[in-house]
Amino acid sequence: MIPTAQALAAIAARLAQAGIEEPRREARLLLAAAEGITAARLLLLDEVTPERFEPLVDRRAAREPLAYILGRKEFWGLNFAVSPATLIPRPDTETLVEAVLALGIAPARVLDLGTGTGCLLLALLSEFPAAFGVG
Repeated sequence: MIPTAQALAAIAARLAQAGIEEPRREARLLLAAAEGITAARLLLLDEVTPERFEPLVDRRAAREPLAYILGRKEFWGLNFAVSPATLIPRPDTETLVEAVLALGIAPARVLDLGTGTGCLLLALLSEFPAAFGVG
C-alpha cells in the first residue's frame, strides 16, 4: 500500500511522460477504477494498492484509449459500455443530436446503423421518448 497522493503524482508523471493530454485527470480516473470507487470518493482514500492500478496505467501509457480501459464512456449525459469491438462515442458526434433537436420536429422513427455503441439512437430516444428506434 502507498499513500493515495503519492500514487496520483506518480501515475500523472508517467502519463505525462507518455504524452497523455490530461495526465492528472486520467490518473484520478484510473486510480478510482482500480479501487472500484468514484473519483470523488478517491479523495477519502488514504492508501491504494499498486498491484490494482499498475496494469491499468501500463495500458494507458501504451496509448490504449481510456474509455476501453474503463469500459465506459459518457455521451449526451448517458453512460455507454465500450470495448475494442465498438467505436468510442465522441463529443463532436453530439452535434448530430443537436442538429436533430434544432429541426424542432419530433421524429417518429430513429435509425442508427454502424459499429458503435448505439449512443446516437439512445441519445435521441432520451430526447424523444415517443419515437421508435432501431440500431
